[in-house]
Amino acid sequence: MSKEELHQIEELPDLKVAWHESHKCLDEPLLEYVWEVANHFLPDYEDTDMGMIPIESSAPAIFANRYAERNLSVEERYERAREMKMFKGTLDEYKKREYRKLDDSFKEKFLTNEDLQNTIEAYKLDVSKFWYLLLFVYDFIEDIGTNVPTLNKSVLEDFSYFHANLLKATSITLKKNNRKSYAVEREDTIRIIQAALQHFINTYSDIIHSEQDREVMIKQLKDIGLEGFIRNDLSSKISFTDKFCLDISYKKWKFTDMFLFFIERRKATTIPNKKIKVSKDKWMFVSRLIYTVGYDGKRYNEEYDSEGNKNRMLSNLLRRYKNEKFPSVIANNYMVVS
Repeated sequence: MSKEELHQIEELPDLKVAWHESHKCLDEPLLEYVWEVANHFLPDYEDTDMGMIPIESSAPAIFANRYAERNLSVEERYERAREMKMFKGTLDEYKKREYRKLDDSFKEKFLTNEDLQNTIEAYKLDVSKFWYLLLFVYDFIEDIGTNVPTLNKSVLEDFSYFHANLLKATSITLKKNNRKSYAVEREDTIRIIQAALQHFINTYSDIIHSEQDREVMIKQLKDIGLEGFIRNDLSSKISFTDKFCLDISYKKWKFTDMFLFFIERRKATTIPNKKIKVSKDKWMFVSRLIYTVGYDGKRYNEEYDSEGNKNRMLSNLLRRYKNEKFPSVIANNYMVVS
């Protein structure tokens, strides 16, 4: 591959695929690497007779839309969303929605980093596909880590525990001001309460697993007494008034986790006729990507320090977290709670 070919990014077309039709993006070659990572870290789930099973992620379609919209005005984004039947409200309503533009400002930094480009070539990676993977991973991490809703104690976790115990109950006792106000042991009465609650749960499940747009779901949830848009058992933790940002070290952690998964089974080869040393070190590969997106400075781009010591800043950073659980997060655009 010539230098000119290596440094040329093929443009991702505007696929105009809604998030719930992400499978229509499966044949887009430029999203090959995105699919590989998205299906591992951000799978969707389908309720079957055998329980919940992972299916194709909706993230590639979300990413493709965010990429297509990155340079559009709010009016153009609105018309595009209307055309795709992803939004049915007015322009004024659309303007009230929070929007974070997909950031691709580091493209030149990516293309002009000769050490990084040499490593990409050594791993026999398609530079265009890899560029979109880098954009996707960075966009996702910013989605869960910058100015996002906070996660509080989950109402639905409590509700799930209550439901499980109600199904096994042989009596029900109600209290008011810590004093017993009602008690029942009649089997038929308890069975009616159980059936009513199960009907509510089934109705809720039908709404959140439908392919309707967000606004329709919100209205239907309000109709059954639920305020807000709830997509899974953790979503009731969400506070849309309180915002937080992940510490940069956590962003590096998740970024590294996703890229090490992508390259762990790949092996670098020697580039013919290359006279300079090409790094094949996977940690250094990720470290240079971290430098590229701006999560750290030039020190992350250097393989050795001034004294000739190997750069181990990234591995040393993550060693601090080896016994720690990643913080609970919610994505604004990628519809993930974890």
